[in-house]
Amino acid sequence: MSISEKLKKEVLVKDIVAIRDSLWSCIALDPTFTKGFQESWKYCLDNNITENDLYEPHDDRKMSDEVSNKNFSKLCGELSSNFSKERLDKIKEIGRILYPVVEKKPEKQITTKQNNIYKKAKAPSSRDNRENSRLRRTITGALVGAGGCGLVGGVLKEPLLGVIAGTVLGGAIGAIKPKNNYSSDN
Repeated sequence: MSISEKLKKEVLVKDIVAIRDSLWSCIALDPTFTKGFQESWKYCLDNNITENDLYEPHDDRKMSDEVSNKNFSKLCGELSSNFSKERLDKIKEIGRILYPVVEKKPEKQITTKQNNIYKKAKAPSSRDNRENSRLRRTITGALVGAGGCGLVGGVLKEPLLGVIAGTVLGGAIGAIKPKNNYSSDN
């Protein structure tokens, strides 16, 4: 995540109220406090904005330790009107529990041999598999529909019209996601 131009301007003119608002907004994008908020906070400190500038004295409103979205939101709302160290620390504590950082697993790679050169290709994702499955159903539906309606059209002496109608209808039916639990798209 990069530092917003808005925050850079606020830091440049040392608009502390606007800087607090920008930092407060970062929490919505980074409730884990691992990237965006930390980068923005560090940017402020690296550019002559001190923690004493950023923090306000705590207003003595009680803060619950409850780990819930409701409490997290309440504390964030209160932070917008009282940017105290105590409140920010409580929000960080609750946010890190509510929104734990999930490590992304490295993508599987498949080695393929092409023209005597080994290449690493990304393994298809489950989304790719779903899209391929949907495409196969659409094509299969179009072919079955074309064949079936082509036969009907042949009997009615209009095979081309039957094939066209069947292709459209069969493709549409094939594209519809099955509603059973046996589909690989679930």
